[in-house]
Amino acid sequence: AVVSTQSTGEKKSIEEISAEFEKVQTEYYNSLIVEMREDCETYKKATECHEYAKLLIERLKKFREGFEQYKKNCYEFESGASCHDAGHMLLQGVKLKDGSVPIEKDVPAAAELFARACTTTNPRSCVPIARLLQFGKFMEKDYKKAFEFLSIGCHKQNTESCFAKANCYLQGTGVEQDYSKAIPLLEQGCLRGHHRSCHNLGVLYYHGEGVDKDLNKFKLYNEKAQIFRFQKNPFKGNEEQHISSGPTAH
Repeated sequence: AVVSTQSTGEKKSIEEISAEFEKVQTEYYNSLIVEMREDCETYKKATECHEYAKLLIERLKKFREGFEQYKKNCYEFESGASCHDAGHMLLQGVKLKDGSVPIEKDVPAAAELFARACTTTNPRSCVPIARLLQFGKFMEKDYKKAFEFLSIGCHKQNTESCFAKANCYLQGTGVEQDYSKAIPLLEQGCLRGHHRSCHNLGVLYYHGEGVDKDLNKFKLYNEKAQIFRFQKNPFKGNEEQHISSGPTAH
């Protein structure tokens, strides 16, 4: 296919236009990376340094260099976001198509970074460190400590942490079972558009556990769960996890 450029009328193929666009975009990002590196080195601010590391990984595919910058940001600049992202890189490891492994999987090291992020500035990390402690596959199980991390995240208004904390109360995991403490957390999550919180509230009303049995409220919360299921919300990004419509607690 051939198109004419609006400014000169010159005819160019789609491939030529795409190549020019890619060149301009590459030059822009290369310039931006240099600028952000200078800002990071000059001002030593967590936000600038985190974005610099992110660009190294996402644009230049310099995974090791970006990972080391994340770690530096985490420990020197108290960047919870960098702790969190470095933790996720270690949780799975990074293996490239050519077979090279710039980042080896190291779950205990990932747990350390998640714990640091959770207790500093990134409550999103409270859920992964809690799950690692609950599952106990790569580290010693500690349900009580997991509950403490979830409490930290919930106190910092992280909806996923509050949801997981509510489930601890429902199941008596790491804390004494107490439906009366779980319900307000689920109500808060549902108000924030968290579909699983709505779903679990519906389950409680369906079975009459911790609340009076009320099938109308079960239907109401179940409908809200379906509405919020794929809805973007300002508290927790876009959640696209499948949930069943029947009364099964998560």
